[in-house]
Amino acid sequence: MRPLTSAVLALCLSTAALAADQPADTTNHCGSRAEGDHRPRIGLVLSGGGARGIAHIGVIKALESAGVHVDCIAGTSMGALVGGFYALGMPVDEMEEIVLSLDWGTMFNDALERPERSIRRKEEDRLSLNSIGVGLDRSGLTIATGVVAGQRIQAFLEKSTVAANGVSHFDQLPIPFRAVATNLNTGLPVILDHGSLATALRASMSLPAVLDPVEIDDRILVDGGLADQLPVEVVRAMGAEVVIAVNVGMPLDRLDSSANLLTVINQLTSLMTVGNTRVAIASMGERDLLITPALGTELGSADFDQGELAIQIGLDAGLALSARLAELSSSPPARERMLARDLRPVIHFIRLDNRTPYANEVILARIDVAIGQPLDMVSLESQLRVIYGIGTFASVSYQVVREHGQTGVVVTAVPKSHGPNYVQIGLALSSDFGSEFSANFRASLLLAPISPLGTEARVFAQIGSEPTLGLEYNRPLDPLSRNALLFRGFYETADIQTYDGDGNNTATYEVRQLTTRAAWVREFGSLGALNIGIRRGLGETLVATGDPALPEVSYQIGDVSAALTLDRLDNLYFPRQGYFARIGMLGSRKALGADSNFVQADLDVIGARGIGKHALQYGLRLHSTTSGTAPLQSIYRLGGRGRGIGYRRNELSGQNYAVLIGGYLYELADVLGRSAYFGGTVEFTNAWDQRSQLQLDRSVVNAGLYLGFDSWIGPMLFGYGVRESGDGTLFLEIGQQF
Repeated sequence: MRPLTSAVLALCLSTAALAADQPADTTNHCGSRAEGDHRPRIGLVLSGGGARGIAHIGVIKALESAGVHVDCIAGTSMGALVGGFYALGMPVDEMEEIVLSLDWGTMFNDALERPERSIRRKEEDRLSLNSIGVGLDRSGLTIATGVVAGQRIQAFLEKSTVAANGVSHFDQLPIPFRAVATNLNTGLPVILDHGSLATALRASMSLPAVLDPVEIDDRILVDGGLADQLPVEVVRAMGAEVVIAVNVGMPLDRLDSSANLLTVINQLTSLMTVGNTRVAIASMGERDLLITPALGTELGSADFDQGELAIQIGLDAGLALSARLAELSSSPPARERMLARDLRPVIHFIRLDNRTPYANEVILARIDVAIGQPLDMVSLESQLRVIYGIGTFASVSYQVVREHGQTGVVVTAVPKSHGPNYVQIGLALSSDFGSEFSANFRASLLLAPISPLGTEARVFAQIGSEPTLGLEYNRPLDPLSRNALLFRGFYETADIQTYDGDGNNTATYEVRQLTTRAAWVREFGSLGALNIGIRRGLGETLVATGDPALPEVSYQIGDVSAALTLDRLDNLYFPRQGYFARIGMLGSRKALGADSNFVQADLDVIGARGIGKHALQYGLRLHSTTSGTAPLQSIYRLGGRGRGIGYRRNELSGQNYAVLIGGYLYELADVLGRSAYFGGTVEFTNAWDQRSQLQLDRSVVNAGLYLGFDSWIGPMLFGYGVRESGDGTLFLEIGQQF
């Protein structure tokens, strides 16, 4: 694989030779021999190359077709993956099926599907906060070690290599095997020959700055291609007498004086990979065979969707050398070429290797492995994803092991390298390209965990049109976080516009308030939560624009509230699947310190169903002041997509409102894992001061079209909405939920 960062360049320039950072081993490991079998031992070497490494499967097909029997294998990166599977005894047709059917885009994306995330992490969507792989400690900012932790890749490798659970040394595989990684601290190659096969493969393909490094025996390991892209000397040291080496590495680019910085860095780092490959090729003798599939420059290291083509090119390259391969063919005595593939081993024990600040009970309470029963790997992987969904783990993986004649599961939990203090940022913006404009930059420092049960604290700040500063403290009361105490203290401001019947902005009020709230939260896994709390605070409304004679009011807040939320939407901004429902009630009471008594009841239901690139959306919002009269700062306000798309934000207001929504969404394109959309909604909307006016025939029909992009800085929306009177508004929104 091709390195991508200057850090890797520094590493490569510091490596001098290919001497491995472990003592030489003179024992012959390249296959056993029956009496009378004098054929030369054949070592297969498979290079790294990312998606280009899929061509190795085609080459192996050609070897089997020619009757060439491999006695030992060494591989780097993708070559280690293919070589490890083959050494395990996996039939080449099965390898091909797995590689071609795998969603590689998902493999290199550890982000948990939103419906499976914890309720705490889902709430970050509502705050428009994004984790950026940056932490904060006493020494300053800390950066994540990789874009992807490798959670999905590790799970895939564990499942694919479960047949090796009783293997302690890779010589015990049907074909002796070695994976090559690079020691990040020395730059020297590390030959992995024992332990977990899945972890060895994962280490060998840990592309720096893309995948997190892997720690094995106190060594921090990254992609083996940096030190030994084509490990010819590794199989020779195993005892191979004839080497068949397959080189699928990406050739150097041809640059000119206009090359940009990133291109130059890529080229310089590739020089090291190509350089150690040339050294390996130069070491090959007359009896050895080099196979270089004609992958060219068109099939890149990230082109996993071209797997069929890569396999065919590899097969063609092998068949083109059929005469040479025929010289190496043989009919050795029959031998076992496949491990007993017990895909559901009976489990006798479970053990936790917990490297995080969480109590063991927090992790074990979420794992249910039946002792004395066959292992359900699908169920276990699902349970580990739930733990990973807490959001502060770099990885939660498992390994099936054999110890003292028993089979067990070892679960390993590793914290994020840049934790436990995580920086999160967000942007919220809305504009009608006229009188209404609001822009706010948000930042948060999440401290998690700060107790063994997983207590979290958050400092939240917002600058821009509506400055805000807040503190939040969430304390679980049990290992499963089913019950928690939540404390919040916020100073926040909000701009509220008022409009006349013709849609003219008559005034803008600045609302400032300081509140504290204490609540009991009952979580229902990733499904939803019940939140019951009491709030106390004070505030004031000031006239920012408009008639100076308008009243300015100071007020007191004292209320109790309860809300039941169910959240299974796949996306809070551009939903394509799932549902969201919330029913809540708030009671303001003078007995709690409020200026007035009133009660509000709220119901929100949103659903979506996707079919291919298309999705239909539907929803109902029904909010009502059921008793008393809500003051200015507490009345309902509408406008914008999902709340009257033909109105500007806050253009509609009242004591009660209802919105009936029907929407359509079409995925236009996928840009580096981020989707661009075209969409539209039809909405029946209105707000009333009297509940008796809450009737469908009094609603206003709204319709709108928009373009959306689920960008890295937040969801972006640009469109036009119109209401039945003919009035409409152009709008731009960033970070505004549906």
